[in-house]
Amino acid sequence: MKFFVVLVPVWLLVSGGIGLWAHFHFQKKEQQEQKHAYRRSINEVSLLDDFVKITDDIGGRNLAQMNGADSLKRMSSMIEGSLGISNMGYEVKKVPGLEIDGVSLPIFTVDVLRRETKQEIWLVVPYDSPADVPRGAASASALSVSFAVAQALVGQPIENNVRFLFVPGGYASEDLRIDLLGKCQRLMSLGGRAKQILVLGSMLHAGPISAVGEDATQPIFVQQNIPIVVVSAAEYGMQDDVRFSQLLLERGLPSTEIFAPADEAMAPQLEDSITPPAKLIAAQAEQVLLLIRSLAQAKAL
Repeated sequence: MKFFVVLVPVWLLVSGGIGLWAHFHFQKKEQQEQKHAYRRSINEVSLLDDFVKITDDIGGRNLAQMNGADSLKRMSSMIEGSLGISNMGYEVKKVPGLEIDGVSLPIFTVDVLRRETKQEIWLVVPYDSPADVPRGAASASALSVSFAVAQALVGQPIENNVRFLFVPGGYASEDLRIDLLGKCQRLMSLGGRAKQILVLGSMLHAGPISAVGEDATQPIFVQQNIPIVVVSAAEYGMQDDVRFSQLLLERGLPSTEIFAPADEAMAPQLEDSITPPAKLIAAQAEQVLLLIRSLAQAKAL
């Protein structure tokens, strides 16, 4: 009996010690891996600078456009350079994306936490643009906002890993998107951890963030920390074969698009001529950041 009385506390102490050791070991390892990472709050000047580089220096990014392949390769280099070890400090991983006419355009993944969590938030950002606009301003606004959000999330204490997914064919032809969607689905379905997938749309306009409310059970529509304007697919006014979020949803993934709509309908070419004020695009980045933090800090989604 004496042996049993002594054994139980020892077992509890040993198991508890192992648990604490594992917790602090992985926490310390993550801190060491991020020691070169650089966090910065949303910066208006940097945001607008990235937007102008994409729209005016790189330009339209679609394989159907003249020089579209070169523009996409330059955009992929900008993603890798901006988020990588020598800049923000993230490990940028490449996954085979699109292969066409000898041009290789990878999918990029970036993890805010350098470890797996039971639940994950995915932010999907197409780095191409529609074929009918010369600057690709709407998608450029999403890209520049995603860079700012990624930098602001460096080292943040969050419960759920945030994974950025930069894809080269959100606006590609149907056959190319089918292949790309299959690859994205395989990435997102691993372990069943993807609890919310947000496709980042245009951030060119002022006002609250909107989301296409095709599945009211998704965490974005349940959370109450950040006000979201819910719109129907018909109100959004885009064809399903263009909207990447709809195609992911049809494959059984918890996907929706978040965007900042214009007050009135605009012709694509007119909207593409917009260069938003620095304060406007920074305000939209702040909204996206608050939303991502809200979802990432939730213990149960």
